[in-house]
Amino acid sequence: MGTRIGVPSARLYRNTDLNKSNKRLHSMRTRTLEGAASLVTPSRKRFFIMVLLFITVVINYLDRSNLSIAAPALTSELGLDPVHVGLIFSAFGWTYAAMQLPGGWLVDRVPPRILYTAALLLWSIATIMLGFAASFIALFVLRMAVGALEAPAYPINSRVVTTWFPERERATAIGVYTSGQFVGLAFLTPVLAWLQAHYGWHMVFVATGGVGVLWALIWYTVYREPRDFKGVNQQEIELIQAGGGLVDIQKDVEKQKQAFSWLDLGIVLSKRKLWGIYLGQFCLNSTLWFFLTW
Repeated sequence: MGTRIGVPSARLYRNTDLNKSNKRLHSMRTRTLEGAASLVTPSRKRFFIMVLLFITVVINYLDRSNLSIAAPALTSELGLDPVHVGLIFSAFGWTYAAMQLPGGWLVDRVPPRILYTAALLLWSIATIMLGFAASFIALFVLRMAVGALEAPAYPINSRVVTTWFPERERATAIGVYTSGQFVGLAFLTPVLAWLQAHYGWHMVFVATGGVGVLWALIWYTVYREPRDFKGVNQQEIELIQAGGGLVDIQKDVEKQKQAFSWLDLGIVLSKRKLWGIYLGQFCLNSTLWFFLTW
């Protein structure tokens, strides 16, 4: 009797020891896997998004400033005086300024992939049509259209940076894409001048508008929110979120759609620091556009 009882008891002890050993092994494997996961380097797809924004700004500013290159030839061909040319130059700025608030309202409600594609496509088509304009009225109306349709561009840029970058990298991202407006003008203006010299002023608008149409299709094909972008790993998403990046901003917007409030606008207009920014931007842009046009 004692022997029969002792054998299963020994087996029981051995099984218990084996189970404990397996649990320890499983625990060690789990900790090893967790440690390995913590050592995974965050992907860097956000810097690819930075390049996309840079190229978009290059195209954006070429479509704004192409008239300055074509102006001498088209004024001669269409018989426009300086007053009419000044009105054509100003047409862009009037609608661009007027559409800033509506453009910002759209950015808060329409995903960047959709809104940027639509804006790029439409302002590029209007730019192409400038190449076929044969009168002051046509040039004036089309430049107004380009200004209105480009208005959401920079609010979209800010929205994308807020989504894709932690706070400590946002200044870099903004600096890179903002440089596109000057890098593009510096290196591509000679190309547009060459096009005009060989193919006429019409081709300046057709070429810049055509590039914009192509880029609109590329943007729609490539751009996604961080969680949906191919190649972004969880570590990069966590890095962005930990740094204050609003990775899920689009989902939050869809859940909490808010109507326009004049009270919110009043708060924005009552901040003295913001008025300093407004005045600084006014001085900067008035000087910039004077030299970009005249």
